[in-house]
Amino acid sequence: MKIAFIITSTGWGGLEMNVLKLATLLSEKGYSISLITQEKSTIFNKRKDLFFSTILLNNRRKYFNFISAKIISKSLKNEGIRTLMVFDNKDIDVVAWTKRLFYNNLNVIYQQQMQIGINKKDLIHTFRFNSINYWISPLQYLKNEISDRTKFPIERVKVIPLCVDIKKFTHRKYSKQEALQILNIIPQAPLIGIIGRISKKKGQLFLVESLIKLKQMGIDIELLIFGSATINDPECQNYYNDLLKKIKQNKLEDVVHIVKFQEDVSVFYNAVDVFALASHSETFGMVTVEAMLSKLPIIATQSGGTSEILDYGKLGLLYEYENYDDFCKKLIWLISNKIESENMAILAQRTACDKYCQEIEINGIDCLLKKFSTEENRQN
Repeated sequence: MKIAFIITSTGWGGLEMNVLKLATLLSEKGYSISLITQEKSTIFNKRKDLFFSTILLNNRRKYFNFISAKIISKSLKNEGIRTLMVFDNKDIDVVAWTKRLFYNNLNVIYQQQMQIGINKKDLIHTFRFNSINYWISPLQYLKNEISDRTKFPIERVKVIPLCVDIKKFTHRKYSKQEALQILNIIPQAPLIGIIGRISKKKGQLFLVESLIKLKQMGIDIELLIFGSATINDPECQNYYNDLLKKIKQNKLEDVVHIVKFQEDVSVFYNAVDVFALASHSETFGMVTVEAMLSKLPIIATQSGGTSEILDYGKLGLLYEYENYDDFCKKLIWLISNKIESENMAILAQRTACDKYCQEIEINGIDCLLKKFSTEENRQN
């Protein structure tokens, strides 16, 4: 079956990684995938070979991009493609114009990876969303948001989680000592770890400030920050500089370890004693699932999809966002009650294996795609 993916983002984060993973898995199932993107996109440059064909868009207008809509429709028709998957909410507008103006019988699946945020029941959002045949949400709370904040028909929303290759995390690649040696860290106290882009939204500075408070309480903790600031983003660079300044001012160089992001994330999960999530809000939080699969005790902000993933505190402790007292109290409990923490981590791993294995995501999407194929055969 021929299908197309559209993703015009040029970045390389969780969204793009998930799209590339899905393209790989669907290709293995026999799907022929065409990619609609920009020439400078990381996905295009990383895996050109993965896609049957590529449609490059040069017109970068965000809204009412009729030129790109016409190019997309013409290319899809020429290749005999009637099903298009969209992943970034920024691409929905051009997809809507493609379908409404140039390709009425185009089938569209939107795999949601961002929260709805504000109410979107206005005419323009309703017009865009009406172009979607099926809307995939990774969690139930996101489906509830769609019902509350849009006019999209809830019966066309399918809950299919974003999933991972569980063996990469359940089968430990390194011993703790090996992982620490690779990272060149010799901790003298429990090691808390946070992974991801260094930015205000991810909250690394909050963890450093919490460390200071714990130190004042006479509790020794060390912190591993595994990630990098986006080079061409001034806001991220300023936040990173503030982070370094705070560490230096409080003489924490020996207990706060910053390691640049690397592809092999298993070294991070194998090195830390506790996984921490300090984000303001994660739509899904793939890193939380990876920490669960790695059988780590978890402490995370009570917001976004994290609460549902951690079963509202049964699979990891939840704390109020940027509440130092709440965070410190719960972190102290985790490191002081090892048996209870380990039991929680075991249950979290078991749950993640059941709910987030790749077969669940790929089979769910395959089922939706086959519905279109069946409908097309009936029409023919």
